Amino acid sequence: MKTAFDINQDQITFKKQLWYHFYMGIAIIVAYILISKTIIDLGYPGLAALLVVELFVLAPIGLAHLSWKGKQLNGKFNLKNVIAYTEKLSIGQYIKWSLIGIIGCSVIYIPLFPVGLYLKEKVFYWLPQWYFDPGFGTTDIGLVANVFLMGIFIDGIVGPVVEELFFRGYLLPRMAYLKKWAPFVNGTLFGLYHFWQPHNYLAIIGIGIILSYVVWRKKNVYLGIIIHCTLNILGAIGGYLAATGGQIIVR
Repeated sequence: MKTAFDINQDQITFKKQLWYHFYMGIAIIVAYILISKTIIDLGYPGLAALLVVELFVLAPIGLAHLSWKGKQLNGKFNLKNVIAYTEKLSIGQYIKWSLIGIIGCSVIYIPLFPVGLYLKEKVFYWLPQWYFDPGFGTTDIGLVANVFLMGIFIDGIVGPVVEELFFRGYLLPRMAYLKKWAPFVNGTLFGLYHFWQPHNYLAIIGIGIILSYVVWRKKNVYLGIIIHCTLNILGAIGGYLAATGGQIIVR
């Protein structure tokens, strides 16, 4: 007789957790470095290269990994038993915890943003300009604005949904042996996975911990998706509005 799925029997060792948290980031940064010059030479801003990688590297790798795990667990390619944190919540709980997450992430990010700019100038000055400047490679502000507009969908929805399903729906529940430290470890590793934003590590780690904690506390990955998508969409809209006003926000 087939027994019911038990997440406690499907834990991932810490060594393998490290690999799973980082291998997709390695693929992203390698692809980003390899295609950026070509994208810029075609007349597109540097941000376009990152969006291409997010759409054609991050999303396929993340979904392929989750689907393959589903194949192992269910005998077919689906996400049943793969995404563990799907507890039901009331609308009031969704609103409450989404607001807590969004406000918490904003409180972390806003004061640390200038720290990131300082580290960019003093520590990571040796990296090429396109690494930080989303408008690098073109003087066409309208084109930059349109790329930010595309970012609302790619970086605002596609990327965050895949990341939340992978990091907090799949990996976080499978480090339950860390007990109360699980969200802190998961959030920290999630932040460090962003190899393409080393100057913003402090802010991204802080945001990652908040996202992981909210999802872990309520056992609901959809909260992470709502919070993450909201933050990234607001960021893309901010970049779009700044570009249409003739300014470029350095990330």
